[in-house]
Amino acid sequence: MNSMNSHLPVIGVMQPNGAYAAKRLLRVWRRHLGLFLGVFVVLAAIGVAVVFSLKPTYTATATVVLTTQNADPLAAMGQQPMDVVGDDRAATEAARLQSRDVAAAVLHEFPPPPAAPRFQIRNWLCTNHLTFLCKKPPPSSPGSQQEGEINAFLSKLTVSPELHSRVLDVSVTANDGQRAATLANAVVTNYQTLALQQQTADVNRVASWLDARTEELRQRWLDAVNKANAFDVAQGLTNTGNGQASDPLVNSQIAETAVNLSAAQAKLAAAQARADALQAAAHGGRPGSLLEAAQQPIVVASANALSQLESERRQQEAEFGRNYPGVRALNQQIASTRASLRSATSEALGNIRENLVAARAEVKQLTSYLNSLRDQAGRQSAPQAQFRSLSQEAQSAQTVYQTFLDHSKEVVDRAALLQPPVAFVSHAAVPGSPTFPNHGKLLAGVAIVSIVLALAAVLLADYLSVGFGDVDDLRGAVQLPLLTAIPFVSASGRRLIARHVLDDPFSRASEAVRGLAAQLSLMVRDGDRPRSVLVTSASAEEGKTTLVVWLALTVRMGGQRVIVVDGDHRRGSLNRHMSGSTKLGLTDLLAGHATLAEVIQTDPDTDVDFIGAGRPMTNSFGTRDIMNLRAIMTALKTSYGLVIVDSPPLLAMTDGLVHASIVDQTIFICRWQSTSRRAVVGCIERLRAYGAQIPGIVVSMVDQKSTLALGDDYSRREMKLINKLYGS
Repeated sequence: MNSMNSHLPVIGVMQPNGAYAAKRLLRVWRRHLGLFLGVFVVLAAIGVAVVFSLKPTYTATATVVLTTQNADPLAAMGQQPMDVVGDDRAATEAARLQSRDVAAAVLHEFPPPPAAPRFQIRNWLCTNHLTFLCKKPPPSSPGSQQEGEINAFLSKLTVSPELHSRVLDVSVTANDGQRAATLANAVVTNYQTLALQQQTADVNRVASWLDARTEELRQRWLDAVNKANAFDVAQGLTNTGNGQASDPLVNSQIAETAVNLSAAQAKLAAAQARADALQAAAHGGRPGSLLEAAQQPIVVASANALSQLESERRQQEAEFGRNYPGVRALNQQIASTRASLRSATSEALGNIRENLVAARAEVKQLTSYLNSLRDQAGRQSAPQAQFRSLSQEAQSAQTVYQTFLDHSKEVVDRAALLQPPVAFVSHAAVPGSPTFPNHGKLLAGVAIVSIVLALAAVLLADYLSVGFGDVDDLRGAVQLPLLTAIPFVSASGRRLIARHVLDDPFSRASEAVRGLAAQLSLMVRDGDRPRSVLVTSASAEEGKTTLVVWLALTVRMGGQRVIVVDGDHRRGSLNRHMSGSTKLGLTDLLAGHATLAEVIQTDPDTDVDFIGAGRPMTNSFGTRDIMNLRAIMTALKTSYGLVIVDSPPLLAMTDGLVHASIVDQTIFICRWQSTSRRAVVGCIERLRAYGAQIPGIVVSMVDQKSTLALGDDYSRREMKLINKLYGS
């Protein structure tokens, strides 16, 4: 800036920070308050309508617990695994409860109600003789319809395992509370039925296999007996009795010794098994294992007591914590009981080891005696030995057959003890109120979403706006101070707008124009204030000509001679605000077709001198025209205190750039939120390229509610007082 702007406050662009961003956001919100309220009201109304149009749904929950797992049908009675609930069993049972088989069984028992017909314009037109609008029904089958019903039911079924427990929550959502509770209970009962049917089928399949296998073993035993008898008859063995060959005394002794040896071996194996099981249980430290392994009353009693104490401690620890006095007391009792259990276990192991040593000695003795008897029998004839072998095979087959027969009876007995994998803890109750929608929460969410979207609409509108809406943006873009902001003035006719500063001299617009005139008077260049001013803009309809007229009237009311020159020879917009007696103007003066006295006119309403645009020019400004224009401007400044030139829009004509290079000061005006940023910046750059002296920017047609439109209009009472004092 030159010295002419030394008296103007040049305000720089604020550095962005949190306070600045908040203030700017507040200004943007205030500028688009109407848009914010409109978007908020529309979205809130839509949201409220949607919330209250939602159909209520009810959710009922049934609580079940996992039961003890059923025994393996093929396992022996003493070899059943302990019931331990793993982390995967609850999830597995939850998935089974949500299976399609269970859903199909529930829907078969409680079919979905028929859907209520909905009004559709297309169907209504179809039924009113507009058959071409009829929608063809999609091909469907009972299977696909059932699959759709199952999918819809499963989408409303939820099975949630509770943490660290055997409990499962089965929840069903329906349009009716009674149906929701009925379906939740039906899911559990149908799953129990299907699970029992599956378990029964498994047991029956195992029993059928055992029956077939038992029949085969029975036939094998009978075949072995018949074979031994046939061999006895064929060989004519006479010294046999009751199926025994060889010497009756020797054979009887062999059979008796073999039976005794088998009993001794069984006794030895049982003693060894008890010793191993008791020792393993003692090392494992689990009371349940000692109960299964031990047969000593003292050990069993100690193990039972220890199990009860540990169970009671877990319950109190889960309820009151580890530092609860009752838990500490139980810890002491558990330690004492463990010591007693270890002592009893050690004593029981000693007794079992003594029995084990005795059983081993007996087995050894019987084995030695049996071997000697067999050696004695082996020295007999070969047919007798073969008969003995056949008899032993028959006895072995009989033993295996008897074992399978007993196991088959056990499996049949277990079928009556089957139980479902889950059992009810509490049946689903009918909910008293709908679980959805929660009007309070949904309306709060609608309000929050409406506010957020309304703010987003405000920010989007500000981002997409082509013009400047913030003074800091304008200053930062053009690097020029804001001279003044002229509020928007509405009127029924152009004549009234041109006379606004006369008819309403104390309005905000009039105050803004007076402030601009005062700033022009304060400008100093080469020791003198500017005598000629150009008012220009980027495009038309930005209030440029109106500002020229208002500025001329304001200066004229101050007692200073002023003349207005219309430089827009295409539009001649000044003639619409002022009336004159001739059509001669600036272009005629430049072409030499008229003198200065012939083109100067005086508006009879405002007593302001002006020069019209004249005839339209088809040629551009040449060197001679520019020299004539400088001479005309010099001549006018000798007769008038201020020459105001109304320039054509810079984006339409280049004449404004020529005028800007001749006058003392150029005031650039842009319309608030209308003139594009690129146009403003481009025009400022072009003016500077032509050497124009630009003291600042004027913003026109500012919204009365904007922060740029400072101050307020006087009230009617204040206006009457001012007019009275001014008139006096």
